[in-house]
This record gives sequence, structure tokens and C-alpha cells, in this order.
Amino acid sequence: MRAPMGTLLLLCAAIGGCSTRVEGPEATTVAGPARDLALEAEGRRVYRKACLGCHGERGDGNGPGARMLDPGPRNFVAGVYKFRSTSSGSLPLVEDVERTIAEGVRGTTMPAWKSHLSRRERHAVAEYVLGFSDRFGQEIPERLVPPEAELKVPAPTPALIEQGRGIYLRLQCARCHGEHGRGNGPAARDLTDEEGRPQRPLDFTVGIYKGGGRPVDVYRTFVTGLGSTMPSFAEALPSEDERWALVHYVRSLSRKKGVLEYLFGRQTNWE
Repeated sequence: MRAPMGTLLLLCAAIGGCSTRVEGPEATTVAGPARDLALEAEGRRVYRKACLGCHGERGDGNGPGARMLDPGPRNFVAGVYKFRSTSSGSLPLVEDVERTIAEGVRGTTMPAWKSHLSRRERHAVAEYVLGFSDRFGQEIPERLVPPEAELKVPAPTPALIEQGRGIYLRLQCARCHGEHGRGNGPAARDLTDEEGRPQRPLDFTVGIYKGGGRPVDVYRTFVTGLGSTMPSFAEALPSEDERWALVHYVRSLSRKKGVLEYLFGRQTNWE
């Protein structure tokens, strides 16, 4: 049962606010610079207020509201994150977690908090949730995607989009996402996430991308991958031109929908 998006903020605040105690990363040994105790306290406060109801006291994704959510909340203890600027299997950068907190995860019940939390609050809680994993402070994330300011996005010309179509076919993206990008490829039914739960390939025609729909967001997803179901294409696509060609082709598959389809249509058509 999926919780309605309109009630999620109230659910997080109401359930999270009922707790008077949270066991979390304050016990984690962090190497490096001296700890900012004020920032840790801020992160703990924000987590209890906004995150605990879904992600749980221990950050393991087993909060009181978790059973109503599909897909389930992220397990921070495992230290495995989908939306990163870092190499596959690496921890994310703090800025990656901040971006996810700010923008939410489209197509899921993780809302955007940028209108509800200040920049400092988002930074504090990002540091806090990373600390749930023993990996934090023991590993140095390896940045794979440059900062957004350094990415040069070319114009989506017809020639570039057509080049991207050829790359889409060459890399066999259709095996999962389907020939026309509807998420109904022949391998789609067999995909599972890192916890063994069924994972649907994204339907590109819907135009809703979990990690963000801007060209730089789609670029980041192709280069870093999303874990067990979506590999990194950093080595398969070393050319910047080809990376952007694929980005623009995939984004070109999005189509306009009627009101009823927008409200009630499923993400993926299993045809």
C-alpha cells in the first residue's frame, strides 16, 4: 500500500515527533577533522522531526510508517546509496545526500524537503544519516562526476538525439527499458534491488526520473549507476559526446499525457 504523497510530510512529522529518543550515529567513530557537536545536535533534531517516522530510530529503514511505503525507506546502516556523484559501491558525498533531501525521490514517497528545511538543516541531517553506517569516516568516497558547475551541457540537436538512439541500442538499454523506453524490456521482470525486492526499470516516457530529470541529473545516473539493477556506464561511455547524446535521447522519449493518465497511470506497462 503506497502512502499518498499529500500526507507524507504529516506522516513523517507526526510519527517522528512522537519519539523522545533516537539511537543513531552519534556513537560512530569519525576520523578526520574535529566533530562539530552543534551540527550533530542539529542533525539529530532534524532527523527526529522529519526522518525517524520512515527510516527508524536506528536508520535501518524500519520506522513506524515504513510498512505503508512502497518502495520502502532507505536503510542507512547498510551505507548503500543510489543517487551519488561517486563510483559504484562507494559512499556518496555529503552534497549528494543533501541533494536527495532537498529534491526528494520522484515517483516514490520520499518528498522534497527544500521548502521545509533550511540549507543548514539539510546539511546537518545529511551528515547525520551518513553516520548511521560504519563505513562513514572509514572510507573516502571517490568522486566520479564533476561538480555541476563544471559540466558543459550541449544543446539537444536532432543529430545528437539520433546519435543517442544508436548508443541506446548498442548498449542494449532496451533489454530492461524496452525498445521505446517504456520500462517493459524482456529482462524487466527479473530485476531486484540490493535487498532482493522487485525493481521496475524506469519508464522514460513518463518523464519522471528518481534522481532528477535535468540533463545533469540523467548524466549522473548513467555515469555512476544506481546499484544492483542499473550499472555504471562510465567505462562503456568514456566519450563525453556520447554520454550527452544518450542523455538527450532518453529525455526525448518523454511524452505528454492526458490528465487521467497522469493521475492514474502506472509507471510501467508490463506488455
